[in-house]
Amino acid sequence: MTKFQLRELCHPSEGNRFWISMLVVVPALIAAVLVVFASFGIALISVLVIIFSIWLVTEIIAASFLGNSVKISSDNFPEINDAVEEYKELFRYRGQIDVYVYENSGFNALVLPLLRCKFILINSDVIEKAQSSNEVRWLIARFIGALASKHYRFAWLQAVIGSIEKIMVFNVLLYPYERAVAKSGDQLGLYAINGDIESAVGGLQKMMAGGSLGGRVNLSGVLRQQEAVGGTVFGWLAKCLSPFPHTTSRVQNLLRFSGERYPLQLQTMLAGKDETTLTLVRRVTGLAAFGLPVGAATFRRTA
Repeated sequence: MTKFQLRELCHPSEGNRFWISMLVVVPALIAAVLVVFASFGIALISVLVIIFSIWLVTEIIAASFLGNSVKISSDNFPEINDAVEEYKELFRYRGQIDVYVYENSGFNALVLPLLRCKFILINSDVIEKAQSSNEVRWLIARFIGALASKHYRFAWLQAVIGSIEKIMVFNVLLYPYERAVAKSGDQLGLYAINGDIESAVGGLQKMMAGGSLGGRVNLSGVLRQQEAVGGTVFGWLAKCLSPFPHTTSRVQNLLRFSGERYPLQLQTMLAGKDETTLTLVRRVTGLAAFGLPVGAATFRRTA
């Protein structure tokens, strides 16, 4: 996949939000350089100490995962290991990624970007309760896709953005980019599983309710929740304070993306739904109709 092809599949707001984040990053870099010169290099020693401390913590965390969780490999869950390698190659991501299956009810799946190595943690319940292999494959692909999206856009600046986010006062300008990247990852994950929107939405529903209950979540209810929270002041404030978009918004965005790029798969997913549900989907996603011409672009994976 070329850089242009990857960009074409990303969320449309990601580029603009990246440049907004630069309004914080560029002045911060200039200030850091000035501090180093003003302190005659003493500040640089502090930076090196911080980098060493981060490296030390990273190694300790890695050892903890290795000692207490199951690392995805050719020995354990080889099908997931194959998916990781497949999607790294698909998105041309060369960084190190370690994936662990972790027994913890506090989360369903997350990625920890620690220095050069990235850790993907997946709750064992998500794998056990997956309705299809594509649910897990989408989960892996969306994380790797999001990492690749960041990697292609001035990769060396990502560490700077992550560091500045620790100073919470700047997050109102930085978090919009992170939220757009999350949606880009969802879209790239859908591309990786050839538009299987049902599996992708199923994965998001498990993120919301957990592996055991995700299969019982009704799509109409999720979209009504998005309508209820999407246009409110408090919903906007809650979103501004988080690097992650609301999961209901991610479902909405994936349905929109599927309607534009994978209309036939979306039709299959919605087959048999009552007119009330179809009207709700059209209204919330902004798609006037499902049933684009057969000649409309259906984005199949390419080598």
